[in-house]
Amino acid sequence: MSLLWRNELRVVLAPEQLALVRLEWGLGGRGPRCSVALKSVVDCPGGDGDVVPWDAALRALDAQLAQLSGARMSGRVILSNHFSRYTMVPWSEMLTDAAEEQAYARHCFHQQYGADVEQWELRLSPERPQLAQLASAVDTRLLDGLRGVFQRNGIALKSIQPHLMAAYNNCRHVLQDCSAWFALYEPGSLCLALLQQGRWTSVRSMRIGNDWRDTLSLQLERAALLAEAQEESTTVFLWAPELEEDALPESGHWQFRYLQPLLRPDLADAYEGRFASALSG
Repeated sequence: MSLLWRNELRVVLAPEQLALVRLEWGLGGRGPRCSVALKSVVDCPGGDGDVVPWDAALRALDAQLAQLSGARMSGRVILSNHFSRYTMVPWSEMLTDAAEEQAYARHCFHQQYGADVEQWELRLSPERPQLAQLASAVDTRLLDGLRGVFQRNGIALKSIQPHLMAAYNNCRHVLQDCSAWFALYEPGSLCLALLQQGRWTSVRSMRIGNDWRDTLSLQLERAALLAEAQEESTTVFLWAPELEEDALPESGHWQFRYLQPLLRPDLADAYEGRFASALSG
């Protein structure tokens, strides 16, 4: 099979902006080598006829893919937390198969988010028996829209990931055994997840304003109270690559640390914070 088939378009889809990275493979002196052929940020202006918050983003993505229509590449999409919902699903020994697990997870989402969950697609992160599972949910209409846009432009869509999972997987080498808070920042959104010995125990997402640094300690205190953790964790790993030039929030109680994205060595020269999610992995 030609190495060209391994070319990949990575898209980070947010309500008002797309980040796109096109990766190409070729032969280098030491074998296959990956390089960045394209990096771009595309604004997604909304229209009066938009019914759902992802309409503008899908239109912008469709226009970008039309320029690549028929290219031999695969696609990978990371969804902003504006489009994703999360909850913890407690362990239950009463569940006997995958269908019952899905029904139980939907019930947990329903308790937290209400009737909208009926049109969401759910995914459960694998976990050992006796432990709670992290579950994510995305509106089925968005997923169908994404699949349709890629299919219409002749590009194979290989994966769709919520931002929380994409960022965690990139930083798993740091987080997998620790007890700490994992804070995922996006403009207008903050997700706070608690890890205990590397296991998910709590997750909360919230809308934020420009003063989010001033309120971060308070948000963490609230999240800690709701988490009812068995042990106190005061370390906070912050995923906010586009803000790494800024000073960390100050707090006498919380110890903040920036997470550094893990990149392939041949992509390091192309790194920019705003493309971190698309370049990592």
